[in-house]
Amino acid sequence: MKRNLLLLIAVAFIMTACNQNKNFNVNVSLANGNDKTVYLQKYVDNVPVTIDSAVIAEEKAVLTAPIDNPQILYALKIKGQRGSMPFFADNKDVAFVGDLNNPQAVEIMGSETQAELDAYNDQLDEINMQIRDLYAVMQQAFSDNDSIKMDSLNKVGTALMEQQDNFRDEYIKAHPESFVTHYILDGVKQDYPLDQLKDLMAGFTTESIYRDHLNDYVAKQERLEVGQPFIDFTLQTKDGEDVTLSEKIAQNKLTLVDFWASWCGPCRHENPVVKAAYEKYHELGFEVVGVSVDQDEAAWLKAVEEDELPWMQVRDSEDKVSEDYMIYYIPSNFLFDQNGTMIAKGLRGEDLEAKLAEILK
Repeated sequence: MKRNLLLLIAVAFIMTACNQNKNFNVNVSLANGNDKTVYLQKYVDNVPVTIDSAVIAEEKAVLTAPIDNPQILYALKIKGQRGSMPFFADNKDVAFVGDLNNPQAVEIMGSETQAELDAYNDQLDEINMQIRDLYAVMQQAFSDNDSIKMDSLNKVGTALMEQQDNFRDEYIKAHPESFVTHYILDGVKQDYPLDQLKDLMAGFTTESIYRDHLNDYVAKQERLEVGQPFIDFTLQTKDGEDVTLSEKIAQNKLTLVDFWASWCGPCRHENPVVKAAYEKYHELGFEVVGVSVDQDEAAWLKAVEEDELPWMQVRDSEDKVSEDYMIYYIPSNFLFDQNGTMIAKGLRGEDLEAKLAEILK
């Protein structure tokens, strides 16, 4: 009986030890944080999901997370405060130390990956601080209506932003083996022309979940290059009528798919340009399918009426079509010929008129 009891105790101890090895802790030590609820979040498909919470007592709290892919991004969120503090944990215990009255200065300790990212951000912040300081001076020059000074400051700002881009590119090229590099590039991938993005990725020497994100992005973008076929969709008009893109393309020589929204100033500014082109070339075989990304149906309908848009209007309220066409900003548009081949995209102002004149006249 004694032997069995000792065996049970030993098994219980081993199971406890195994369970401990399957978790890591986030130790919080924050002055002025008492009675605040703190949340530990894990990013799943770029969405933060809360996996643990605790109330800070005597300026301390401990949160626990199961060991997972070491490349996963986590975040510490304080209830009642805007934003969060993202971090990599390396599946090891991590500590947050600082003062909640100065969250920018809170240190994250225990993660080599986070230390690598912090070192990159510290260097980038030197340029960012110059840009922020310059912005304050530009605001004053704008208030003073000093156009000469504004022109000069704009040139300085452009140079600083180029310096920022160059620093990031050089860092990425110098650290192709680090998944932190992949993470950095994944966060700004929309800023790069596709060819330049692929060139930066070509130097990568290791795999990561962020490299997978980038590969997926590139594959989708290649489907949206000039010369590629359209991606079909069916959406409804305000009257509940189905509009299918493939049918409209087959019926017209040229079809423009135009993404916009009622709240988008540049879109509303561009609507008269599209309207003029529509009125001039519609009888020659030019059609427009306006795809609104408005969540507010009333605002969408009001904008259509105010801008007097004569072409068919549909609303992508669930963002499915916007995701397929990778709409990160609006206005965005795609021009397809009658075979369904994309012949141009991003046509604004005189460029739209010129392209239509080239083909339809």
